[in-house]
Amino acid sequence: MSRVKLRMTSQRVASLALLTAVAGLVVGVGGGASPAVATQTAAHSHGAFTKTEKISRVNLVNGASQVVDSRTFTATVAQTQDLRNRQEINVSWKGAHPTGGIIPDETSELASEEEYPVVLMMCRGSASATSGKKLITPETCWTQTAPERVQNGAFDFPPYRLDLNASAADRGPRAGVPAQLPAKCKQFSSGVQHWVPFVAASGHVFDFGPQGCAGLPPEAANVGSNLQPGNTTYGVSDLGGRGAAKFVITTSETNASLGCSQKVSCALVVIPIMGISCDPAGHSLPPADRPPSDAVAEAFAQCSATGAYAPGELAAAGNQNVEDLAVSGQLWWSASNWRNRIVVPLTFAPQSNACAVVGSSASVPIYGSYLLLGATQQWAPYFCTHRSLFPLQHVLTGEPEAKSLLNAGSISAAFQGTSPEAPFIGHVVQAPTAVTGFAVVFDIVNKSGQSYTTLRLDARLLAKLLTESYPSNTYIQQNYKALQNPTTHQPNPLNIGHDPEFQALNPTIPPVIGDLAGASASTILALSGGADTMSALTAYIDADPEARAWLNGKPDPWGMVVNPKYKHMTSPQTKWPLLDTYVPTGLEASNPCLAASKVPWLPLVASPVESMATITLDLQFDLSDSQVGCNNSFQFPSFQAVGPEGPGATFILGITSLADADRYGLQAAALETQGGSASGGQFTTSAGRSFAAPSAASMRAAVALMQPDGKTGSWAVPYSKMRTVSSGRSAYPGTMLISTDVPTHGLLKALAKNYGKFLDFVAGAGQRTGFGNGQLPPGYLPMTAANGAAKMVAYTKAAAVDVAAQNSKVPSPSGSQPHVTPSRTPSSSPSSTSNGQPASGSTSPATGHSASPSAGAGTRTASPAPTKTEHVSITADVRSTISGAILPLVLLIALICATIAYGAWQLTRPMEPK
Repeated sequence: MSRVKLRMTSQRVASLALLTAVAGLVVGVGGGASPAVATQTAAHSHGAFTKTEKISRVNLVNGASQVVDSRTFTATVAQTQDLRNRQEINVSWKGAHPTGGIIPDETSELASEEEYPVVLMMCRGSASATSGKKLITPETCWTQTAPERVQNGAFDFPPYRLDLNASAADRGPRAGVPAQLPAKCKQFSSGVQHWVPFVAASGHVFDFGPQGCAGLPPEAANVGSNLQPGNTTYGVSDLGGRGAAKFVITTSETNASLGCSQKVSCALVVIPIMGISCDPAGHSLPPADRPPSDAVAEAFAQCSATGAYAPGELAAAGNQNVEDLAVSGQLWWSASNWRNRIVVPLTFAPQSNACAVVGSSASVPIYGSYLLLGATQQWAPYFCTHRSLFPLQHVLTGEPEAKSLLNAGSISAAFQGTSPEAPFIGHVVQAPTAVTGFAVVFDIVNKSGQSYTTLRLDARLLAKLLTESYPSNTYIQQNYKALQNPTTHQPNPLNIGHDPEFQALNPTIPPVIGDLAGASASTILALSGGADTMSALTAYIDADPEARAWLNGKPDPWGMVVNPKYKHMTSPQTKWPLLDTYVPTGLEASNPCLAASKVPWLPLVASPVESMATITLDLQFDLSDSQVGCNNSFQFPSFQAVGPEGPGATFILGITSLADADRYGLQAAALETQGGSASGGQFTTSAGRSFAAPSAASMRAAVALMQPDGKTGSWAVPYSKMRTVSSGRSAYPGTMLISTDVPTHGLLKALAKNYGKFLDFVAGAGQRTGFGNGQLPPGYLPMTAANGAAKMVAYTKAAAVDVAAQNSKVPSPSGSQPHVTPSRTPSSSPSSTSNGQPASGSTSPATGHSASPSAGAGTRTASPAPTKTEHVSITADVRSTISGAILPLVLLIALICATIAYGAWQLTRPMEPK
């Protein structure tokens, strides 16, 4: 499958905000539930599209038509409905002309020079004017750069001027060129030119011009930046005419100039480049537009050219404009190519800020897990647009932090994926809400730009990545004794790609070459803060006998040893520490950043991040977050992220949610479920070992293994059992049950009633799969009896009654009453208002404004309060560094210890330049 990637810089705040900040959505999307199971690996069939067309290239020679090439082309798009910003959709085709002059990065400007690509682009408008909507034209199609829209050259009769299918006006010497050239375009005033302006949704015309001299849309001007990467794709067809690509959807949220939304019609346009159909004589043209007799031969030779590259041949390095223009992607707009287009209508899900215009009442907040964000994005509009319900607010915080705040009485509800280490204080239900989990996602691209789509990882390999046990740098590999076998003095493999264990499980993936490229292949992108995902991952590692023996100090069968700083590391860990302290002083001569700041190297390689959204973004756009790049352009050199990695050097792994992996088209690794032993020897294949990738079946198998625990009050994945029972072979280890934790005593009556309604919803209607309001998107296994979750559903239904009644009852998942720690006395309980937000001058996460003190709001209480049912805005992310909203003061107080610890760690690494 061809790899489609967008290049971005490491400064990506705007895109990150769009990924993580989720506001309310409007009603009216989607009908009934989709019958398909919503899981990360389930194929999207929501509005799947397939169309076949006869396409051809015909030359007119001496008045007679000569068919040069004729094909039957079929395009298939996996999903066309309820699309969201930055979502990737699978596009495939067959029957195309094989591509030559291949550029690995198919969304780059250079990719437009490929010969016979299949061009994918988003265009505003409708396929037919009969729909009453504006017709799609090349002027309403999005491209990022000037060469994709503008041609200018010295020869008077380039191929597009001989286009048999073009109008007379379009074959003129100055087609599309404005009568009054902008001042910056004066230098391009001579010669034959063809401009294809872009008409924005606002009606403003951007002429582009050579080198963009006539003005670019603001999103195009930001090409390569964090604001608007390009998505026009020049797909590659193999020798059989087949190809595939992952196309990135952009809505008006990131491309206002194109303006695609629920209210603005857009389409994916698929253009198989066949080449210009030539009319060298041009008898229907004015005499001035016909090639003179001494130019006819050259003009026809250029127009009828069939390619400078052989099919499947890579573009010559550094040689631009080598291709035959007549069959290149740069002439996608020509009449000969445009007539072969297939128009795929698209529809879009509500925008992330849609609920903000519905009302202004206070929302009902639930703090916690990022893993549930994909679901709450679609659940929230169901709540904010129904008068019988209320506005739901998902406040993204780390699960350990949310549980701590709930235990302290600072918040009234939390989403979590593992029960607290100590039982909650008071009567708190842990109501099953969604079956989802984490994915170990990977981005590995070979030198030809082809992305690897399968990967196997065992627990020991994950332990190696986490423990800073790969040197990542040849100097460190040779000189850091701690990463050498003490008996054989054999150094550890440079990175995971060089590890014999990895190669045995993944024989088709070649090692990564180069120290910088090896940095991201030596680690796994993980969260810097506490997370239930890390608890689950490290518990899985701890249950594996091979991984546990290796962590305890036993070398692997090939001699690799654990970094001594992590020897005997216990699990589970909610927050993974960076412990290595080795400073490679021998690199100072070649690395001014290390010379200026003598800091440990391997923590820079690991470089955990603050948000799963960052991990998702990095994997989608080939970005290495390892802080081993050196910016020496300032007075004080500073380390910075490596940034975009090129084909052949792209090898990035990270941990993110199953919902993100599905929505953004990320590849998820299959994790080992059974096989191997602490005393096992070397192996060269995966024979005798079982692996499970995320799917409906593998998550269902994991649910069947989950055991109710009366002591903790919830369900957990028994990783040790998974490794021994036959049904464990097919169970995905990354499966997690997300619960909603709510007290059944001490909440105000109106607030308790609303939380009860939410739990009742997630125990029923919220488990219907689909892409519409109130439905469960891919990345989640519906929590139903058919999927083995009958007891979980029953618990949540019972919990909904107890929460609403505030009767101090807590259902038990195992049938025995769970332990309940006595409630705090009112004098020790932090203040909260009737909507569960901190009170008395604290800050509202929904608005960022101070909340007014209310009488009697000193503690949780069962006193009645008026219920507000107006439609209001919601905010699903209040991270102050991303969305600009201010956290409640009480939350900041609770975060002080964590912030100080994180700040202390940051002081050991240089700041990036501002």
